[in-house]
Amino acid sequence: MSYSRFVYSKSELEELADSINRRFFSNRLIGVSPLDPYDLVEKIGCDVEWKYISPDESILGMTFFDDGMWFIWENGECVPGVLPQKEYFKKGTVVINQMVLDKQKTENENWVVTHEASHWIKDQKFFKFQEDTPFKICAKNDFEGTYWDNNMPTLKLIEAQTNYLAAAILMPREATKERFFKLCRYKNIPQRPIEYKSFMRAQIAKLAKEYHLNFNPVLYRLYDIEVFERKSNWR
Repeated sequence: MSYSRFVYSKSELEELADSINRRFFSNRLIGVSPLDPYDLVEKIGCDVEWKYISPDESILGMTFFDDGMWFIWENGECVPGVLPQKEYFKKGTVVINQMVLDKQKTENENWVVTHEASHWIKDQKFFKFQEDTPFKICAKNDFEGTYWDNNMPTLKLIEAQTNYLAAAILMPREATKERFFKLCRYKNIPQRPIEYKSFMRAQIAKLAKEYHLNFNPVLYRLYDIEVFERKSNWR
């Protein structure tokens, strides 16, 4: 089935993100505060499990849209002659590669978990019709970038829109914009996008720290909400 009937516009994703925050974390719409992604997973009615779902970091997360099975590597090790064991996961389970937690980098963990939660929020209707695929596997490079066009392969488009939604949930548009310009000591929020300058990295890094996120997702978010003017070759 074509994903076209389930493709969102940016404004729809922004409103969907705001509706999630408005319903569960209303204070995040009026000021910067980090999101506990596991609180989000619980609020949307999902369970979370941490498993070695690949013997490396090629797969970071999975979301089960129906009951299903997946391979689990004991201790995350690929031992010659030892096959991974299949394990059952029920519908509504978010599975995070244990290796993400082993690295003890909260910023990465927050992004991965929110990305998987965003699949559940956004893609249930699409995957309802994918009878041979009860889950969505998210490879490492699926967590990069919020740009899409409707000519992309379906699954690549899904991931780009999921990244956009995750970023919008983690960093609500108005609160993020207001905080950034306050950090830059602007008296008022500009009506038009401004040019990105290298000295602004310090303010972006501080905003990333306040949100408990890495630098790049925050930078991309500032472009997406038109804080910065987008160059013609920027995606």
